[in-house]
Amino acid sequence: MFVSIQPATFHDTQALRNLSEQTFIDTYAVFNTPENMEKHISTKFTLEQIQSELTDSSVQYLLLKKEGQLIGFTKLVKNHVPKELSSTNVIEIERFYVDKAFHGQHLGKNLMNVCLDWCREAGFETVWLGVWEKNARALQFYTKMGFEKIGEHVFVLGTEVQNDYVMAKNI
Repeated sequence: MFVSIQPATFHDTQALRNLSEQTFIDTYAVFNTPENMEKHISTKFTLEQIQSELTDSSVQYLLLKKEGQLIGFTKLVKNHVPKELSSTNVIEIERFYVDKAFHGQHLGKNLMNVCLDWCREAGFETVWLGVWEKNARALQFYTKMGFEKIGEHVFVLGTEVQNDYVMAKNI
């Protein structure tokens, strides 16, 4: 199985949009109303939104591909610091997903390690993320990867206000 991790290019827009929507649905549809899911997807995962992010210098996507097929990704956002952190050398992992068909193969761990290496090489000292308090699988993964809970913040999905844990890791 040939697996690669590389920065996204404009050529990846459609595949990234498709996987963004699918992984979000796979992860959260059972916990949320179809209306709230659609409202979120229709604003966060449009082709235009992904294209805009790919040309934004404060956003970096890293793509996990198996034999050329996109099966996972992470979205990093520079210049976005939560109130719990004061350093200027901070970067956010805004999204981190692996297609559910590939769960359990340690590909998420590989993607996270490359992501952390990229952040370190880019001069960042701390990586943070928000994770839904009810996403036990993600919480377990991030804890295993050395992230610690440092606070909480609100995440609005459609019309529902949810609670996310803020987790961080010094790199």
